[in-house]
Formats: sequence, C-alpha cells, structure tokens
Amino acid sequence: MRAHLTGTRLGLAGALIASLAVAFHAHAQDLSQPGPRTASQTDVTVRRADGSTFLATAHYPAVASTPAAAVDVTNGPYPVIAFGHGFATPVAQYASTARHLASWGFVVLLPQTQGSIAPSHSAFADDLVSCLNWMSAQGFLLTSPWLGAIAIDRRGVMGHSMGGGCALLAADRDPSIRAVVPLSAAETNPSSTAACAGIGVATRIIVGSQDTVVPPSTNGPMFANLLGPSQLVSITGGFHCGFIDSSILFCDSGSISRAAQLAIARREITEFLLLYLAGDGSRWSAVWAQPAASEGVQLQARQTPDLDGNGRIDGSDLGLLLANWGNPGRGDLDGNGSVSGADLGALLSAWTP
Repeated sequence: MRAHLTGTRLGLAGALIASLAVAFHAHAQDLSQPGPRTASQTDVTVRRADGSTFLATAHYPAVASTPAAAVDVTNGPYPVIAFGHGFATPVAQYASTARHLASWGFVVLLPQTQGSIAPSHSAFADDLVSCLNWMSAQGFLLTSPWLGAIAIDRRGVMGHSMGGGCALLAADRDPSIRAVVPLSAAETNPSSTAACAGIGVATRIIVGSQDTVVPPSTNGPMFANLLGPSQLVSITGGFHCGFIDSSILFCDSGSISRAAQLAIARREITEFLLLYLAGDGSRWSAVWAQPAASEGVQLQARQTPDLDGNGRIDGSDLGLLLANWGNPGRGDLDGNGSVSGADLGALLSAWTP
C-alpha cells in the first residue's frame, strides 16, 4: 500500500511539474519574435462562389523562405486567417504581421480587392469569407499544393481600419469563423458596430491609444456589442499607422515608435490566435490576466462560459472547466480564484441547445 501511495504521489508530482513547465514555457516565450516555422509568400487566385476571381497574397509555413516556396505540409494542418487591408492601403503594408503569423503556424490570405477610393465594405467582407472558403477547399484538392495543410475547422479573420470593420462584418456573416482580431476597426457601411451584436466567437479588438484616424472611442461600442469572450486592448501611445509597415499619405503618429507598436501588436495578436484558433490552452493566462505596466497595453475583458471561444457552450467547454476544477484560471467565471460549483452552474445555465 505504501509503495502504491508513493507511486501515486510521484505521479501527481510529475504531472504538476510538467504542467508548470508548460505554463512557464508559454509565459517565457516572446511572441513578438518569429515562431518556429519558416514563412514564405505567394500570390494566389481566389475563386468566389459566383465563379469570378481575384488576387490575394498568401503568407504560409513553407520549406524555405524564398518566394512561392513549397508549403510545409509536414507540420500542418494550419489554421487559416483572412486579413483585410485598410482604406487605399496596399496589402504589402501588412507583410511583417502576416509573415510573423505564418512563422507561428498560420496561413494568412490578404485579398487585393476594394483598393479604390470608393470601396464596397460589404463586398470586401464577402471577399474575406471567400478567401477562407477557397483555402479550405484547397486543403482537399488532390492537385493543390495546400492538400492536407489546412485545418478547415479553424478559420479566423483580421483586418486594419476599413479591413478591421469588414472583418467584423465577415464574422457576423460566417458562423464558421472561430476568432476575430480587428486592428483599429473603422465603422463601415453596413455598420460594423451593429454587426458585433451577431458575433459570438472569441474577439480581441486592438487599438492605439493615440489614434487620430479611427479614435479609440470608435471601438468601445463594438466591444460592448460583442456576445462571446471579448477583449479590447489599447496599446499605450499607439497610433493608427503604427499597425502598418511604413508611413503613407495622411498618416498620424504616436508617442511610441512604429517598430515598438508592431512588436506589441504581434504579441497581442499571436497569443490570442494561438489560444482560440490553434487551440493552445497554455496561453489562457497570458490572454486573460491583467497585463503588467511594462507590457505597454491596457485591457478591458469580458469572459463568458464559452471557454473555447467557438460561439457555443457545450461539452467542450464543460470538459475544459472540469479539467481545471479547484484551480484559478480557465473556467473561473466568477473570478474568485478557483473553478467551483458556482462556475459549473453558470456554464450549465448558459448551455447552447
């Protein structure tokens, strides 16, 4: 009996040490730096449902960093993200962010549409969805270089300014989208603020506190309307053009440099997408804990019983809550420091039929 108890204690101790090691590793990683995958890029022709086509730039995990290198299928399948550009802003201005995400195991598509001075926000939102649908189909096509490389059930959408607002429109229209990360999202026509009332999946809106093009107050009502686990992250001293790679006409500025803002944005984007799109549960604390002053951001957050952020409260969320029973963190819906019966009751009362 003593030998059995000793073995049990050793097993529990080992499991605890392993768990702490994973948590420490996740916390210690600098997500503003490139990830473990090699990134490449190429232009692709996306086909819409009506048969028409458009060009998009794809950034993806590859076997080499040279342009149009072969897809790294071995380490897939990868979540796919559609990224909307800002008003009259070339998609090349987002290359550093898209390349960074590819290095962390995401496929990013940036449609080269609606770049005129009179864009259709509705059509652009549809093109974001078309990017996701096209790439998902490529993952099954025997003649496609993407065969086996696409996680079709892990679809996300992002965008900056106009593209951020259109990303919200797309998330409202496409229930298969699992995560949304708008950057200084602009109000659109139709209204991106109104569209937020239909978005139940995990969403992190990121703004610059000194943005003079899309003031941070624009994004407050969007955050308030969101239904799922939602966050509003403000980069202290950040500005509108701090989310692009170089200055363009009518750009603003802030009290931090563009390089500093891009580094913070990369960290905030990557940790959120690793948790909610890649399913890396070790990122929970980094995503939901109140940030230290040294991190350069302020966070408003609203948790829900939808612990995996997929827009439903079901057995997956119940499993996540029970796995962390008695501990702080994921599933502690009332914030009292421990997952308990009260949290279980809150989850069950919100169960999705």
